[in-house]
Amino acid sequence: MKNVYSWIFFAAGANVTSIRRALAERITKAEQVIVVDRPVSVLRDRKALLLKARCNHLLGVEDCWEYRPLHYPERLPGIGRGLKLLNRRHIQRELNQLLLPNAKRIVCYDSPTQEYLAGKLGEDLSIYLAIDDLTITVTGESIKGELDAERKLLPKVHLVICISDVLAQRLRERSPSSEKPPIRVLPNGYDERIFNPNGNYPEPNVLLRIPRPRILVAGHISERIDWDGIIGASQLRTPWTWVFVGPADQGVQEKIQRDLGVHGYYHPPIPLTEVPAWISHCDACVVPYRLNPFTRASHPLKAIEYLAMGAVVLSTRIPSLERYDGAIEWVNEGDGESYARALDDLVNQAGNQEIRELRRRAVSGDSWGVRLNQFREIVFNANS
Repeated sequence: MKNVYSWIFFAAGANVTSIRRALAERITKAEQVIVVDRPVSVLRDRKALLLKARCNHLLGVEDCWEYRPLHYPERLPGIGRGLKLLNRRHIQRELNQLLLPNAKRIVCYDSPTQEYLAGKLGEDLSIYLAIDDLTITVTGESIKGELDAERKLLPKVHLVICISDVLAQRLRERSPSSEKPPIRVLPNGYDERIFNPNGNYPEPNVLLRIPRPRILVAGHISERIDWDGIIGASQLRTPWTWVFVGPADQGVQEKIQRDLGVHGYYHPPIPLTEVPAWISHCDACVVPYRLNPFTRASHPLKAIEYLAMGAVVLSTRIPSLERYDGAIEWVNEGDGESYARALDDLVNQAGNQEIRELRRRAVSGDSWGVRLNQFREIVFNANS
């Protein structure tokens, strides 16, 4: 008899481009999926206490849900441990109501803080799906308590899937020597339904007001970015305008205005479906990360999306992007002159269809459709 599977993906606070949601949205076409999203505070959100009010059908598919569990504050003195247990029991009970009764449960945890749930949700297979090194900040500093929590989580799961070889090695070192789960690498992918290089993308009205040539930096705008390199390049190549689009950390927008002046422009986040138009109507795209412990373990999603569109791409030498050598123009962290030289080279490549096709071919096997098949192979080989 064929097995029936129910998948549970923890995705608290994750945006729609994350590996968790990308896989969940594709699996739900054939099997039940529940995405456990940000919890509902019992103290603040009193209108959403009923389960029905905290569930939505995922992509309109029956028996597939986006679910927000109830949450009691766990830091109240004297009763924090009891409230943590209460939160776990709420999740256990409500998942039992949502899940198919005879299905095998595959649970994908996404944070070290979920270690208290691992093994408690009736899972037949548990996975730690690590999309970044979640024990450190984007600037590479340790987050209090996260490393200890991750060390507790690792021996409780059957399998670890992470996005880079650097991160895989760190997780192996953190696993207790007697209880090491298998650790497999599954890099990020791009949504082939959205990033179509042959699409017709009208120029966004916002960009019409920004002079060309334009350099696009899309994604989370934070202190992981190599601001020294960008500022140096803007002074050396004044005709270029740096365009930043995405969520920005506090103070970053002011930094762009102060340090780049008329050579920098910030725009708030846009829907993923609009990103290809911005890529198409900029003259270069950049992954300008500082090389710290966080970024060295990362696998930047935007780099793949840029290349899938055949766009010109500059990047610092993030280890996971080395596989695209030849399709990316490398720049040196903090070295504005290396950025300037790369921009000069790109002017000479303008309109070269052969180079454009080379970039697209570099990521031809990196779509989410391909990644789903790889993900399922990793999971079911571990469960065989």
